[in-house]
Order: sequence, then C-alpha cells, then structure tokens
Amino acid sequence: MRIAKALIVVALTPVPVLAQTGRETKPATIIVSATGSVETAPDKATLSISIRGEGKTADTASAALAARQKAVISGLRSLDPRIGTRTGAISIREAYAGNCDNDDRFSMVSDDLESVADTLDSVADEMAADHALDSLPARAGKKDCTVVGRVAQIETSVIMSSVKDAGTAVGLAGRLGASRARIDDFGLSDDSGASNRAIAKAVENARAKAQAIATASGAKLGQIVSVDDGSERGMSGGLTVFAMKAPAEFAPAPIVIDVSPKPVETSARLTVTFAIER
Repeated sequence: MRIAKALIVVALTPVPVLAQTGRETKPATIIVSATGSVETAPDKATLSISIRGEGKTADTASAALAARQKAVISGLRSLDPRIGTRTGAISIREAYAGNCDNDDRFSMVSDDLESVADTLDSVADEMAADHALDSLPARAGKKDCTVVGRVAQIETSVIMSSVKDAGTAVGLAGRLGASRARIDDFGLSDDSGASNRAIAKAVENARAKAQAIATASGAKLGQIVSVDDGSERGMSGGLTVFAMKAPAEFAPAPIVIDVSPKPVETSARLTVTFAIER
C-alpha cells in the first residue's frame, strides 16, 4: 500500500523574450514541490529489556545479574538465533528496607515487583543473622531505614529479524527474569530500496502536478531542468508491549503473542523544475 502526499509550490517565469541588449532571458520554467510516500512491511523489531540481580553484596548482586542476563539472552536466541544486543546503562545501588518512604534511594525497591521485595527480605534476614540483629522487625514494620543488600541492573536493546516472534519474546524475557521488557518499534534493516521508491513516487507526483499547471496555463511541459533533494524521510512503527517479571522453575514452550505491526512509511520530498517548451 502506498500513501502519497504532495505540496505544490508554483513559479511561472515569462516566455523567453529578447532584451533590448540582444541577450535572451532565462528559459521559462515551472517549479513544483511534491512528496512521495511508500509503505513497507518491517523486517526488524527493537526490544528494550531491563535485567537486575539482587544480593547481600555488590559481588553477589552482580553474579545474579550475570546469570539472569545469560538466561534471558539465551532464551531469546531460541526464538531468533540472529538477534543482536546492545547494552546501555549499568548500575549497582544499595537496597533499603524499613521506614524509608521519604528517602529517594528506597524508591528503587518500593516500586519494584513483589518478588524483588521478597528477595531483599531474605537478604535482610541473612544480614540479621550474620550481625546478630535478631531484633530487627519484618520489612513492613521496620522503623529504621536499613541497607539490606545491593541491586545490580543493566539496560539492553535487542534487535530481532524475526518480527513475528517479537511479542512472544517479550513474554519469554519476562519469564526468564527480565524486570521490564517491551517492544520499542518496528523498522527496516535497510531502507535504501524504500527510499528509492519514495523518490520515484515524488518525481511522478511532481510531473503530474507540473503537467496540470502547464495545461491550465496553455503551456507545453518540457524536460526536467533541476531537482532539489530536500527529502524528509520518516519511518515509524507503533506497538508497545510490557512484561512483568515472573521467573519459573521449568521451561515450557514460550507463550505465543501475535503481533501485527503497521507498515513502515518512508517519504521523500523534492523540488523539481521543469522547462516550458515554446
């Protein structure tokens, strides 16, 4: 399916005449601006996943993160062996428990999933045993804001060529331990073909508009004199899916989530000058 849009800017110059000096003026021309747009089915999907690991120390949290990261990426490769990954921000932060409602550092935990809170509770219990803090109340009833462990986190972008499996990948990433997973967008791995088709469409639209102007003004349309490539190429895709973390002890087949991404729109805008034949 193709969608074409056109914006016309018209400039007509007088029919060539001889100046008193004997020099001929510039040829008469028609200048039009036109946009051509084409749609192409996407051949790649970009996912964003957030993976974290919790532990009593930075080392144990980092080790948990590394193990979970390996499990998530390996699982996604079972759907699409050709996936590409790009890592982003990596952080290790203290995790707090107790009366930390007014402490910004606690928001990292309080907004997280219940399973993460349970994990940190377990870490707090271990610390209490190690440091003879048996009198420390349960998490919901603690009065003091206490460091109970560390949380390591990494942000990762995953590029899939198997577009049809992108929705399934979101659910699988959540099952394998990703705290957040979503489809960011759909696109084209190489948009040069689509760009060329959009340019050809823009030239076709420009010629049609110029011909209509020439006919209406009683002139005869000639050849193209010049083309100004002021193209604005746009690509868009629009489907976002979120997954909640839900680790599982077993590894059944991933839940299939069907996706139907809209075509990627590629546009080209040209300003074309046509000669007017005498």
